[in-house]
Amino acid sequence: MPLTKTYAQILENQGFKYEALEIYKKLLKKYPNDKELKEAITRLKSRKKFKGVNIIKLQEFDKINQKNRYEFEKWLSEI
Repeated sequence: MPLTKTYAQILENQGFKYEALEIYKKLLKKYPNDKELKEAITRLKSRKKFKGVNIIKLQEFDKINQKNRYEFEKWLSEI
C-alpha cells in the first residue's frame, strides 16, 4: 500500500475513512509540520463513524459504468 497523500485522498473519497486516516497518521510522523495532513486527520476524526460503502460515490460510479457500458455496446454493434 502506497503511503502518499494522493492515495489517502483516493481512499477517503471512496469511503475508506479508516484506511485513509491511518495513512495520514503515518505520513504525519514523517512530516510533523505538514498542515494539510493535520487538517485531513482532524477532518476524518470529526466525522461520525460509518461502516459501509460511500453511497453517493457508489451511485456516481454506477452512472459512469452505465454510460461506459452503453458506449461499449454501441461500439460493438458498429463492428
